[in-house]
Amino acid sequence: MALLVPFAIFAVTARTIANSSVIFTATTRMPMVAGWDRLLPAWFVQLHSRYRTPVNSILFIGACALAMAAVGLFKVGEQEAFQLIDNAAGIFYGLTYLVLFAIPMVGLRSQSERVPRWLRIACAVGFAVTALYVVFTLVPIVTVVSRVAFALKIGTMVVGANLIGAAVYFRGRRLPR
Repeated sequence: MALLVPFAIFAVTARTIANSSVIFTATTRMPMVAGWDRLLPAWFVQLHSRYRTPVNSILFIGACALAMAAVGLFKVGEQEAFQLIDNAAGIFYGLTYLVLFAIPMVGLRSQSERVPRWLRIACAVGFAVTALYVVFTLVPIVTVVSRVAFALKIGTMVVGANLIGAAVYFRGRRLPR
C-alpha cells in the first residue's frame, strides 16, 4: 500500500499532463486550419520559420486559455474555479453539437433530397438533450459563494468568447483573398 498511493498520484498527474497537452495541441491547430480555409485571417496560418509550428495560432489559443483561467479564478475557491472552466468548456462543446444536430433538421432544406425521418428524430432528441446539458451546466455542482454569480461568469465567458470569435471571423471575411 505504501507504494500504491504514490504511484496512483503519479499516474493521475501524468495522465492529466498528457491529456492537457493533447487537447492544447489539437486546439491550437483549429485556427490554423480555419485560416487555410480563409475563414480566419492569414495571420493564424503563419508557421515558425524553423519549427514549422503555427506560432500565432498557439499564441492565440494560449491567450484565450489564460484569459479564461484568470476569469475563472476571480474571487472563487479552487473547486469553483475548476468547475467554472470545466463547465464553460462543456458549453462550448454543447453549442457546437447544437449546430450539428440542427443541420439535418433545418439546415438542409435547400437540398433536393429529404432528410430521413429517423435522422430528424434522432437529431431532435440529441438537440434537446444537449440544450438541457447547456442549461444545467450553468448550475454549480459544488458549493459556491453565489449561484447567480457562477452562472453569470460562465455566461459572460461563453458569450464573450463567441463574440470575439465572430469578430475575428467577419474581419477575416472582409480581408482580400
